[in-house]
Amino acid sequence: MSVTKKLVIMGAGGFGREVNAWLIDAIKQGMCQPTIDAVWEIAGFIDDTADSLNAFPGVAPILSTIEDYQPQPNTYVVCAIANPVVKKRLTEKLLARGVEFFTLIHPSVVIGTNVVVGKGTVICPFTVLSTDLEVGEFVTINSACTIGHDSSIANFCTLSGHCDVTGGVKLREGAFLGSHAVVVPNVIIGEYAVVGAGSVAIRKVAPGVTVFGVPAKRISG
Repeated sequence: MSVTKKLVIMGAGGFGREVNAWLIDAIKQGMCQPTIDAVWEIAGFIDDTADSLNAFPGVAPILSTIEDYQPQPNTYVVCAIANPVVKKRLTEKLLARGVEFFTLIHPSVVIGTNVVVGKGTVICPFTVLSTDLEVGEFVTINSACTIGHDSSIANFCTLSGHCDVTGGVKLREGAFLGSHAVVVPNVIIGEYAVVGAGSVAIRKVAPGVTVFGVPAKRISG
């Protein structure tokens, strides 16, 4: 007899609904079935705004607030929160309660050789992970990103859509890249630094600093 395993999406905003769509794809294509004895289903969302999904009929329901959520047997949480600071705070809170997290890699993602992906990470469609690289835990990589060889992306980082992380780049914990951001080879982006949308980082970005432009220049932090 098969066991039903349930997926609960943490975050019912726009990105949460995207993650819901990618999970549906993954289930249909068999990517969420490590054994023939497991059947996966999306149970719903956890979110602190009860009416987040009222305008989206047919979507799985909000089960509880994040604060009130308790771990359930054969149930895994998928992190759909992009803000690195909030993501770290909430995932650590749930981990302390014994919640198990699911790692989502969409079936269209291309993964090369010697690639390591950490627990709780979400990698969206059409991303390419080339070779000899590491992606940490609870990393968010949105659609159509490219991660180059010998790069590393630390825990809680977020890459918005269409980012280009080139060879040898180091993204430290909680770094955030806006849509279409580029980081040139071997550059280091510091902890919780932000590279703005459409920017090109050509030199090291200090922790907590926001840079913007081509080439990217400091605008805050």
